[in-house]
Amino acid sequence: MMNNGGGGGGGGPDWNGLLKWSLKHNDGTSKPRTFTEEERRWFYEAMESQVEDEGERLKQDMLVLAQSGEGEVQGVSVERQVDILEDVEDLVSQIDLAKTFVKMEGLVILLRIARDGGKDDRLRAGALTAASTCLQHNPEGQEDFLRRGGVEAATEIVAGGKAVGAKVRAKAVGVISAAVKHHRMGFLQFLQTGGVGVVAQAVALGEEEGEVVLLRKGLRLLEYVARQGQGAEDLGRVPVKRLLGSGDLEVREACLGLLAVLGKGEGEWRGEVERIVREGEEELRGGEEERRDEVELAKEVLGRMG
Repeated sequence: MMNNGGGGGGGGPDWNGLLKWSLKHNDGTSKPRTFTEEERRWFYEAMESQVEDEGERLKQDMLVLAQSGEGEVQGVSVERQVDILEDVEDLVSQIDLAKTFVKMEGLVILLRIARDGGKDDRLRAGALTAASTCLQHNPEGQEDFLRRGGVEAATEIVAGGKAVGAKVRAKAVGVISAAVKHHRMGFLQFLQTGGVGVVAQAVALGEEEGEVVLLRKGLRLLEYVARQGQGAEDLGRVPVKRLLGSGDLEVREACLGLLAVLGKGEGEWRGEVERIVREGEEELRGGEEERRDEVELAKEVLGRMG
């Protein structure tokens, strides 16, 4: 599978051929086929190549990830795979490369890794992060993700509760947000899968666990849902009073943002919101500006409570 003039240039690895071959034999429809000695040689020649072109490097990364199985990938350590996923995330932050990645079925590879509960959490989280980045400002990527069942897969991960690492759950919420925001069909698919209730429950669990990243992402997604006028019953599961007392500023702001959109409140919340205003204003008078946005949001919520 060496190139005789195409792909990476004279005599270099035929990345397209290697990648298509790898996807064919590791598509999840049958047990992955083990490399023959000759194929193993091709693979290592490819991996040892120094690739400067970013497009070719992306294909090289995809080739390694497409071979992803349990533990090591044909001798490539988990740590190296984590590095490769970080490289993919960096590359697909460029919209042209993100579109290339989608066309070459890169999201298929990432979803396969993310879905595999037996994989190292670092790999699952890395795959979800790269997918989120790929979907940013990329309608074609969002469409492909939906077509591959990505929203359902990510929702199942979030629904896994404590059986799934909190970091993986947080990354799954992140990729759901990237897939459904400003995409009507994606949002409808999220609603149809019961995703609002799943994320609300994940936020409640995240509050118990003290997982602030999960809380931030989950609350921001629920705020978006509320802005669309959806999910009122499920949003009632969010432990608002406890979250308003969080020690994390961003969690408190996200919770206030959700309350501001809902436009209503319960008496039990009022005391917490008033406390935020009172304490925040004291800090502002002392010259501390960090909580200004939080105080303004809290005042807005109080105004809506009437």
